[in-house]
Amino acid sequence: METSRAYIDRAAAPPTEWETPHWLFDRLSATFGPFTLDPACQVGQWTATCVTMTQGGIIYTPKEDGLVQPWRGKVYVNPPYDKSLAQWVETAAHEAAAVNGPVLIAMLLPVRTGRPWWQKYVTKANAIMYLPGRLQFEGAENSAPFDSAVALWWRL
Repeated sequence: METSRAYIDRAAAPPTEWETPHWLFDRLSATFGPFTLDPACQVGQWTATCVTMTQGGIIYTPKEDGLVQPWRGKVYVNPPYDKSLAQWVETAAHEAAAVNGPVLIAMLLPVRTGRPWWQKYVTKANAIMYLPGRLQFEGAENSAPFDSAVALWWRL
């Protein structure tokens, strides 16, 4: 039996990947985009469809490992919410600071203000947009069991 990646079952292990709600990606794209890169993507997701429709748009799936690829242009990231999350946040902060030329990185995150990665990297983002209420991720029956925010790093 195949299980949706956005399915919430409190008796089972919590999911590590949550598909971005379409309405949220569309609003972020209208405000900051169009996005030209999604380094933490699954083929067939709304973000993959939107990014690849943009001229020159690129997605990195787990096979291409977006953590080791260059991040350029307008980047949207909804990373896996597992042990690698700290590494994704660190990469976003470093890529925004290191890129020669303009870059904007918008990263959807669970709000974890007590975690070291939040204190070290997210608090130093150019902006943090806390989302009201709890998101209902695409395909999920219920809202997420955590609050969410979009951290923005840029170098223009």
